Amino acid sequence: MFLFWHLFYDFFPFSGCRFSLWNAMMGTTMLAIPWAIQQAGFTLGIFLTLFIAGLSYYTITLVLSMADEMRFRQVDGSVPIQDFSEVCAYFVGRRFGQITVCISLFTMITAGIAYWILMSDFLFEMGHSIAGFLNTTSNGTKSHHLYMTHGPMYVKHFRATEDTPSATGGIFSQIWTQSFIPLFLVVAIFPLTLIRTPVIFTKISSLGVISVFYLIALVGVKAGILGLNFDFCADPTLRDFRSGFPALTGTMVMAFFLHNTVVAMTTASNPNTRSRDTGIAYILACITYLYIGITVYVTFPENKGTIQDNFLKNFASSDVLGLVARALLLLQMISIFPLLVYVTRIQLVRQLLRRDPQNFKWILITSVTLISAGTLMAIFFPKIGTVLRVTGSLAGLAFSFTLPCIVYLTYLRQEGKTTHAIVWTHLLIILLGLINFISQFLI
Repeated sequence: MFLFWHLFYDFFPFSGCRFSLWNAMMGTTMLAIPWAIQQAGFTLGIFLTLFIAGLSYYTITLVLSMADEMRFRQVDGSVPIQDFSEVCAYFVGRRFGQITVCISLFTMITAGIAYWILMSDFLFEMGHSIAGFLNTTSNGTKSHHLYMTHGPMYVKHFRATEDTPSATGGIFSQIWTQSFIPLFLVVAIFPLTLIRTPVIFTKISSLGVISVFYLIALVGVKAGILGLNFDFCADPTLRDFRSGFPALTGTMVMAFFLHNTVVAMTTASNPNTRSRDTGIAYILACITYLYIGITVYVTFPENKGTIQDNFLKNFASSDVLGLVARALLLLQMISIFPLLVYVTRIQLVRQLLRRDPQNFKWILITSVTLISAGTLMAIFFPKIGTVLRVTGSLAGLAFSFTLPCIVYLTYLRQEGKTTHAIVWTHLLIILLGLINFISQFLI
């Protein structure tokens, strides 16, 4: 029995550390990947996804190897390393470590903003769906349960004519708007962010894998219903290569971004298999993203140019399966957002300000800051695709490209092992990250 379990744990891809890392990478970018492939073009989109996955895996192995080297050099090697910023501070200097913490803080804040935009959108769509079902039941009319729509204008027309005909002049249409929904979330989530210990949310958020598997199954079911819709002659927006490919590279850097947390997540894993397990997790994440992106793209029944940066927006309000997907994702994000606030508070107050993060003053300041930023962005700039690609490219420039290479080159210089080929190769990786970030403002 022990031998069977040992073999199962070693070879089954969804076991132990591999599953945790894969689950951590399955974030909001799942919803944007079909749009990102549309921006890059079908063939180029697949190639760049594989390229970013491979490059991200290489740099994350640098993070893991430098953390192992730091543990080896420490007098007490049993002291756990909780953050990549500690590795940066150890090899390069304390000030460099503080800069790393600041960049990580910005990443956490932008992640919170992205979550708030998506939560607002999910709640907005769910409200219209429920109102439409109630109206359909009361009028005794049949709901159409469409799958995908022609885009934002058709969604609006669909709600006004089929889901909620009474909404045109009723109270519902005046209250349930994109401007008010983020404020409703404040009332529901703000008290949760004031809880001092995040243990309960850690346990609840671990159930988020249910929403991931549901989304995977949902894409498969819809693809089976629709069939293949991939005709270059019938759809002029179908392209193998498009000039908007930086939208995909910025989004996919965020999708495979695990560099600031991988040290803590793999502390208890076997050092001899840590890189292998991380590689398996990256392969699984890449397969999952390509499955969702390609499947939605090739089965989408309308003009590919109308694929939204959150492909659930293309689901009609009367689609029951889409409603369930939004509800599961909303619950998952509600449980994760307080954790984002907690981690942000720890990094800001404890690591930078050297104060007590459990002081209610700092709890209140951190909560108000993140919620205010998310609410304002959700009201005035609710473009999740733009937020993901810009913040992803910035986080990637820092954590996925620059910091691992700088720390690694510093270590090699200390050991006297640098060569021109190694230096120029890693400088090229940093340059690619910089080009990726700059290109986000050129499309």
